[in-house]
Amino acid sequence: MSSSPTKPSPLGRTRDAHLDGAIRQAVIEIFAESGAAGVTMDAVAQRVGAGKASLYRRWNSKDELLIDALTAANDARNHQEIDTGNLRDDLIGLFSQLYSVDDPVLQAVHQEIMRDLRSSLSYMEKVAPERLLKRRQRIHAVFARAQHRGEIASNADVDLIQDLLPAMILHRYSTKGLMITDALITRYVDTLVMPLLRPTHGQ
Repeated sequence: MSSSPTKPSPLGRTRDAHLDGAIRQAVIEIFAESGAAGVTMDAVAQRVGAGKASLYRRWNSKDELLIDALTAANDARNHQEIDTGNLRDDLIGLFSQLYSVDDPVLQAVHQEIMRDLRSSLSYMEKVAPERLLKRRQRIHAVFARAQHRGEIASNADVDLIQDLLPAMILHRYSTKGLMITDALITRYVDTLVMPLLRPTHGQ
């Protein structure tokens, strides 16, 4: 009987957490270099210097491994709550975190997913809807706190403006194939988002 991808085998064999992490990291690196099509059990096994049997004892298929690795990589980076006390810095901090600005390898993975959705379909169908919902909830929370502090004009179309930054970043990924930086996010926030939200004199 095959073991669960997240539990020790029924025979009591202890999982090697270090090897698990190395395999997941290899998946991320290969994905960043070659897209989903480049992530094969052979390629991952070769990258970590292990046999394919080691992979199949942990994950039943390439899709299962791919989903697990991508989920773990994103969860590890998107757990810190962003609450600086003002909307501008919250937005810069949150979007820098969501788009892995300080991790070029993981950001390249995001680009590959956006560039070739068909090859990444399994991940998108099984994981992305829930992740996108959680992402939107985090963005909404930032705006809700700003509204409570009085930083947002009463007549601002917050629902529409919340989509502005993700849309601009997606455009940069899919159309221009360019990386996202802190400087770029700051520029978007300062020149596009904040002017639409600030209360005018007398409001």
